[in-house]
Amino acid sequence: MTNPPQSPYGPADPSGQNPTGQNPPPYSGQQQPYNAAQYYPQEQPPYGYTVVGPTGPKRSNGPGLAALIIGVVAVVIAFIPFIGFFAFLLGPAGIIVGIVGLVLADRPRRQAAWGTGLSAASMVIAFIMIFVYTFGLIFAVGGAVDGATRDLPTIEPSPFVSPSPTEAAADPLPLGTVVELTDIGGQADYEATITTSVLDATDLVAAANASNTDAPAGFQWAMITVDLTSLSDDGVTPRTNILINFVTADGERYSSLTPFAIAPDPRFELIDGLAAGDSATGNVVVAIPSDAVDGGTWELSHADAVYQEDRFTFETE
Repeated sequence: MTNPPQSPYGPADPSGQNPTGQNPPPYSGQQQPYNAAQYYPQEQPPYGYTVVGPTGPKRSNGPGLAALIIGVVAVVIAFIPFIGFFAFLLGPAGIIVGIVGLVLADRPRRQAAWGTGLSAASMVIAFIMIFVYTFGLIFAVGGAVDGATRDLPTIEPSPFVSPSPTEAAADPLPLGTVVELTDIGGQADYEATITTSVLDATDLVAAANASNTDAPAGFQWAMITVDLTSLSDDGVTPRTNILINFVTADGERYSSLTPFAIAPDPRFELIDGLAAGDSATGNVVVAIPSDAVDGGTWELSHADAVYQEDRFTFETE
């Protein structure tokens, strides 16, 4: 005769109660799984405290990612002509954001490092590219101008034979002779003449204006008076249309423009805006060589007709 299986809670008490004070679960015929917590209670944390275990590093770095994006954009922009200078704005921003990403604890720093490096590199690239594009543009424009100029047809001036000193001295016009000055198209602009000539006007020039200086060494101030009448309705300005020179016996010309002195009133260079039929008078001062006064003549011509045979010579006295 076999004995009945023993309960894991010990022999039954005749009173029907388990010595442990607990009613055993119905016997199912199977061994219950071992649970160490039933026999070895775990230590509980003090009241009011929470046990926090170690946590792994966070896997995202927002500033580092932002620095990487800014750095990539800045490098791309640095290579683009005319807008590459924006890299000087994005580059510092990327460096600052990248440094923030590098100093954050428990964050991956690879993106922040790349972003910082690319941002710094973008500014160097932008500087180099601006330098290259600027000089490249200068050379390109210069080459285009040279090419365009080289392809233009050469315009030969109209043949002009300067009168020889003998011819100029042999047949100068008397002072007061009225001549007609025409432009390069043959259109009459003025009737003009030289009425007076003073070969040594040093005192007159000195008294005309305190800013006047002595004539250059070997020269003296000379002065003539020009009378003219406009034949054009364009409101012409004589100082830009009429040339006045002193011509020596050997053909050297001396202009009223260099060196310059302020003439006594009325001044020729102040005549302006003459309509057709208007007349005006003005004085002109020219520095002439002191050793070439004899045999010289005054020359009057239209500025647009430099290469035409319409220069008029006048006596000096």
